[in-house]
Amino acid sequence: MVSGVGTSAPPGEGGLIGAVDRFVSRIENAFNAIAAVCIVIMMVYMCAEVLSRKADDLTFGLMEGRPLEGVIDWVELGMATFAFLGAAYCQRNGSHVRMELVMGRLRGRILWALEAIAVSIAFFYICVIAYKGFTEVFVWAYELGDSTMDIYLPTWPSKLILPVAMALLATRLAINIWGYLRLFLDPSKTPIGVPVIKDVAEQAREEIEDAMGHDADEHIRGAGAKN
Repeated sequence: MVSGVGTSAPPGEGGLIGAVDRFVSRIENAFNAIAAVCIVIMMVYMCAEVLSRKADDLTFGLMEGRPLEGVIDWVELGMATFAFLGAAYCQRNGSHVRMELVMGRLRGRILWALEAIAVSIAFFYICVIAYKGFTEVFVWAYELGDSTMDIYLPTWPSKLILPVAMALLATRLAINIWGYLRLFLDPSKTPIGVPVIKDVAEQAREEIEDAMGHDADEHIRGAGAKN
């Protein structure tokens, strides 16, 4: 697995790439927050749907149970938000699943060169997806007035999310390429704008710190004493 260097480049560090990384990170954070809010709204909506269907049982017959109108339509359109808006945020933090049997053993210029090549391939495909998603998927839905089956909600706002999210992901991948080439030219520099590979022990410690906070050291020492 890959663990990110941080939420973004530290303030005042990294020069131009650091400034660009921090600016794009704010957009990624906003997109991820929107996705998280949409997930919560969807959860509440689905719970309300279940309660509405069981209203007659819950109120002992005082209210008639019936499904909420257009639930499937709203869920269908809403899924695009949390499916795509967090993609760039995930890439920044190195949270996407990837195999590192080989990459995890490499160091220096060879590692950064291979990372740059791999990310360049991903950048190409994401650009294609963003372009096709806008020119074919979104434009088609907008021009034809495509709508959902039940309450006839227009689908183009949901389909616009794909090219917008992929454009942001392509921007993050471009920053990754920039960061890897920077490290390839000078491996002594601090990684900025790229996720870095961390060993199992370091990653485990970070997960403990995230879960336990300030008590992490005490729990780690306690586990070592038991062993």
